[in-house]
Amino acid sequence: MKRVSVNQKVNVSPEKVWEILRTGTDLEKWLPIIATCNLEGKGAGAKRTCTTTDGKLLKETILVVDDPNRIFKYSIDEQDMMPLKNYIGTVTVLERNGRTDVHWSTEFDLTIEEAWPEVEKGLKDLFTMAISSLESVAKMN
Repeated sequence: MKRVSVNQKVNVSPEKVWEILRTGTDLEKWLPIIATCNLEGKGAGAKRTCTTTDGKLLKETILVVDDPNRIFKYSIDEQDMMPLKNYIGTVTVLERNGRTDVHWSTEFDLTIEEAWPEVEKGLKDLFTMAISSLESVAKMN
């Protein structure tokens, strides 16, 4: 099992970041690679289907929406962008010493071991970009 994580400070309140993240909707507003995103259901068990800007399909299940601890967990059930499977992602919004940190981590299995350096870099870059975009959207709200 492989792991990738990014921890990043954002200059907005944890409540504002969490309010956007917790819904599981509107990813196209803060995740630049997503063109459309549809959610069926609400909270844990909801199914999310997204299309990337280059037309690829991404199907996910929301596993956890923990409001008191600001933890959002999801699985990627179907995708054809990277050589991975059994993907579980977790985004946690933390308040530490008056600042807001967003921690995004994932665990998954690779289907092509040689792809690890590229997959690791791609996910770190994606998480960093997503957190920065999330911060920008939260500042506008």
